[in-house]
Amino acid sequence: MNFFTVKHLIFCFIVLCSFCFHGCATLSDKEHLMPFDQQYIIHSLGKGWEVLQEEREGFSLWNEKYPATIVIIYSPLNNEKQTSDILNHQLFIGIGNKNVLLKEPSSIDGKEAMHSLLQGELDDKKFKFDSYIIKGNDFVCDIVYFAPPDLFDSAHNDFRELIKTFHFLR
Repeated sequence: MNFFTVKHLIFCFIVLCSFCFHGCATLSDKEHLMPFDQQYIIHSLGKGWEVLQEEREGFSLWNEKYPATIVIIYSPLNNEKQTSDILNHQLFIGIGNKNVLLKEPSSIDGKEAMHSLLQGELDDKKFKFDSYIIKGNDFVCDIVYFAPPDLFDSAHNDFRELIKTFHFLR
């Protein structure tokens, strides 16, 4: 199994878990830094966000009220020639009936990134996605927010704040 297949499987697993897992630890509403595997830091989010899953490769957050999910996956980059555009395409391979609403180059914490906004289906459910694929010299970091299209805007500002405060430690 290659790197991108594994990455896609992790993403799909986190998406599926976000709809059936509710016994999570709640994030504090206080402004503080949260280190994850000492690779990057984010500030805590608004009310209702809970840690769904935390592993060495990343973590996911779930907001049951909306229902919305944020996923961050941090992986080594095995092929330096892959562009952010290609990495973005590979992240969403399993999403059906894709409708790309926005795709633009961006930058997060001084690193090359690809920002995408799209709608699509996963396991016969409709979602709207906002993602940033950040490419460093030897890593790629995927940050994805998604929710049902009619509830997407409800917690989207929390995701925008996460993007503004996202900072790599190295």
